[in-house]
Amino acid sequence: MRQMTIVVFFLLVALSVCATIWHVNNIPSMAANFSDIGDAFNSTQVIAGDTLYVYGSPTTYGSYWLYKRLTIIGPGYFLGSNSGLQNNPNPAHMVTLYIDSGAEGSIISGMTFDYLQVDVPNVVLQRNHFTRVYLYGASNCILLQNYFNNGPWADESIYAISSVNLLISNNYLGFAAAGYCMYIDDSSGGVLCNNVTSGDMRLRNIEAYNNIFTMDGFGWGTAIYIDSSTNSFHHNVFKAADNVDWSTVGVTGTANLFNVEGEFFLGTATTSPDGSYQLCTGSPAIGAGVGGADCGMFGGTTPYKISGIPAIPTIYEFYAPATGFTIPVHISARTNN
Repeated sequence: MRQMTIVVFFLLVALSVCATIWHVNNIPSMAANFSDIGDAFNSTQVIAGDTLYVYGSPTTYGSYWLYKRLTIIGPGYFLGSNSGLQNNPNPAHMVTLYIDSGAEGSIISGMTFDYLQVDVPNVVLQRNHFTRVYLYGASNCILLQNYFNNGPWADESIYAISSVNLLISNNYLGFAAAGYCMYIDDSSGGVLCNNVTSGDMRLRNIEAYNNIFTMDGFGWGTAIYIDSSTNSFHHNVFKAADNVDWSTVGVTGTANLFNVEGEFFLGTATTSPDGSYQLCTGSPAIGAGVGGADCGMFGGTTPYKISGIPAIPTIYEFYAPATGFTIPVHISARTNN
């Protein structure tokens, strides 16, 4: 059933990109339908079901409210660290986006946000870079293949209130300076699978499997509130930490591995910020999941995609000589699944 849910939403993505496509680019020298993403949101020409391609830029796209159902696709993130993925290494960065009434069913992919708030159900957040996501009344939402890292912010990476039937899958969930990597309140719940988490958490009404729980990253990592009467944990790996005994934090269930020593990931010495969470040779998380699957964000049926490259063709190399009457142009492109 969980796999069916993910397949259905991928089908929705495919259908949405068949609608009218509009281009948004705030670089003055670049032609586009819109230079301001707020103008695109508010345009009467852009109707529910349309798609916005938002181009990478050194300038932020600002803060806005979204009141209609749109698919918004950016270029990805960490493009300078993961070379060869896009010709333009800049992300499409919004400071704040509020997804409000009328925007139910929207899909956001390949974007970078400081703060995103979802106040409606049935929204897909896929392959984005977030500082913080706030879910209020956001039931049936999918958070898939995202990278959360709120660094010095003293707020949660994910904060959910009155949001049931969530699917949080194949994400990196970074730890805040003095908050939680996840805060799921008593009126929320869902499935948490194939993630890598870093730090404190408060979970209710969650089925958790194939995750790697760590205390790496910012903060002290000692506030773990997991109610064994409302949560179901199975086939997870809990990385050993100096400041917490994972076997005493309220986790009950089968096939969980607690306080596991050893090297888990490739690390930043050999790869990028997100690529560093690929499992290294001999990682205890290899084969530790349901049915012998790998735990972590690169495991399962929808593994994390490096740099959040959206599932559309991208140009990763462009070359044209600056002089001459005959201009041979070389373009390299790839599809992304």
